[in-house]
Amino acid sequence: MPTSCTDLERIAILLSRELQDNEIGSWGVGGIIPMAAIMLAKKMHAPGIIIGGERVYNPKPSSLAAGLDDPVLMEKAEAIEGFWELFGHWHKGVDFFFYSGMQIDVYGNLNLHLIGSIENPKLRGPGVANISLIQRCKKIYLYSPDHSTKKFVEKVDFISAPGHLFGPQSKKDAAIFNEGPVICVTPIATFDFDPVTLRMRIKSIHSHSTFEEVKSKTGFELNENAPTLVTIDPTDLELKILREQIDLKGLLRK
Repeated sequence: MPTSCTDLERIAILLSRELQDNEIGSWGVGGIIPMAAIMLAKKMHAPGIIIGGERVYNPKPSSLAAGLDDPVLMEKAEAIEGFWELFGHWHKGVDFFFYSGMQIDVYGNLNLHLIGSIENPKLRGPGVANISLIQRCKKIYLYSPDHSTKKFVEKVDFISAPGHLFGPQSKKDAAIFNEGPVICVTPIATFDFDPVTLRMRIKSIHSHSTFEEVKSKTGFELNENAPTLVTIDPTDLELKILREQIDLKGLLRK
């Protein structure tokens, strides 16, 4: 394992391995990690991935963008979209989208609105601009730059974007038929979802962490008796391409 690999670099690399060639997908505001994952996948194993657009369609940026207004996001783009075209394009469905949030619960539901109650919120969040997208894209990739019991909870205080709701029947009743959240990557572990219950479960624990650490930092019950894999560490090649061809400004190392 590259000893200098940061948490953000690791998350981006692990997410990149999930992406497949010729898919269409995108990320939301502030999505430096997802953008890095897509660009790395294009370099490594999926050259035909199409970036669905954050106001632009299929750009070919020369480096990782520092933010939503970074002009690098428009480099060699096939089209520049207004929000009307953007939402219309997304409503037709994409193959994948990335989400993070203030809270993520055991069924992959996301809270981007508030901590506490609606009547008396302790903390207000940014909200989400295009809630219908999460039901129109085929797969959701979740990620979090931190892992704590405040972030990973049994039940979110507010469902900003539905994952698997409260299990298979509730998802069916709500007419949500996409695959939904399929994976969640954090600095210490990777999770997937039980195909029967749709509850989040440990898929692998990163080599620098332990089950005890993951358990202590997760606010819901984990699959203690299930066999747990060790995450395959980022390779020297993955890290070299990420740093030398994508993250030229070192944004994931700050």
